[in-house]
Amino acid sequence: MRSVVKKTVVQPSSHADIAVIGGGSAGICAAIAAARKGASVILIERSHQLGGMGTNAKVHTFCGLYLPDVSLPPQIANPGLPAEIERMMRERTGVGPVKMGRVYVLPQHPEVFAEIAKELVAAEQSLTVFNRTTCTGITRHPDGNFTVSTDKDTFHCRALIDTSADAFVAGFLGATRVSNSSDTQQRAASIFSLTDVHPSPSEENFRMRLSLEIVRAVKAGELPATALGTASRASTKAGEVFFTTDLDPAPTEDLVALGEALAGDLTNFLKRKFPEYSEVLGPFLANEPGIRESYRWKGRYTLTAEDLIDGREFPDTVAYATWPIELRETTRGPKLTYFKQPVPAQIPLRCLRSAEIENVFFAGRCISATHEALASVRVMGTCFATGQAAGFAAADNFPNGAG
Repeated sequence: MRSVVKKTVVQPSSHADIAVIGGGSAGICAAIAAARKGASVILIERSHQLGGMGTNAKVHTFCGLYLPDVSLPPQIANPGLPAEIERMMRERTGVGPVKMGRVYVLPQHPEVFAEIAKELVAAEQSLTVFNRTTCTGITRHPDGNFTVSTDKDTFHCRALIDTSADAFVAGFLGATRVSNSSDTQQRAASIFSLTDVHPSPSEENFRMRLSLEIVRAVKAGELPATALGTASRASTKAGEVFFTTDLDPAPTEDLVALGEALAGDLTNFLKRKFPEYSEVLGPFLANEPGIRESYRWKGRYTLTAEDLIDGREFPDTVAYATWPIELRETTRGPKLTYFKQPVPAQIPLRCLRSAEIENVFFAGRCISATHEALASVRVMGTCFATGQAAGFAAADNFPNGAG
């Protein structure tokens, strides 16, 4: 008797119009925007909370929210979700925008942002969130639909939005991933916080004292050279201060281990040198380093620094960039290039659509942009805007909801 081998066909357990990979600042806005357009959406996030760098890396400032003209009161550059998130943050922290050089920024608190992100996605009935879920593979079928495999389940969708920050979806689909050499790639940031700072120091005065004392400590061998360039910023919560250091690791070094060691060294140094830090609690470490650049998609158009600086206009503009080109290619601080005119720069939809695969969109840090242009559009305020634009664009393909 001939044996019969039965082929097992695994059917996707969940169906949606759109799958969003990555629940950072761009991802939550992409998912919410698509859901508000009537699409059914699945949002896949590997960590336990939403918010990306704004929660897991303790990035404590929303940059790129406001028009780049500090001669005027701060005005939101992108309507919709960027304005909604800005309002919610201000209401909950009681802190408004502040002038930082030639731009406005909004101090934000990572814990508050995590709450806001959770509430916003929970309000959308057609949006399902999968936290602590890792994408393990994506297949595109001849009909143009996709199967997304994760460590927990399998999903079927009609369009993809990659907001993973690292263009992971491109890797799974065999699409082009663009990156810079490690020599010019933007340095990562290590951030930690201390609480019970008494009394809370004058921000400007303390920052100047801190810089001077760190230089002296490095020369004396009391701190590693990595500590040079460490900056402090008062939290929106009384008695809490954030500390940020750009890291320049050797290829074999672990960013997390470097950050942990540095946080311990700096905390002990602060306790010894500054009376207001003698009884602090911490350090409270970020869950992950603040990566500024890794991989990007090849889109139908690649945004350039000249586009931003010169204020080039596009017929398919869907979002606005307002942050200067902030290159952090070394640990010696940023190199800033401002737009020629204090007006927002335009980001075309073509930067958010794959040049190689239909029904694939992307937003946030992995959009189609040059290394220099990314140094402007990678900030969270702009990521809110590109995420929202990608969500709207993907949902426009399915005006009648799930098929």
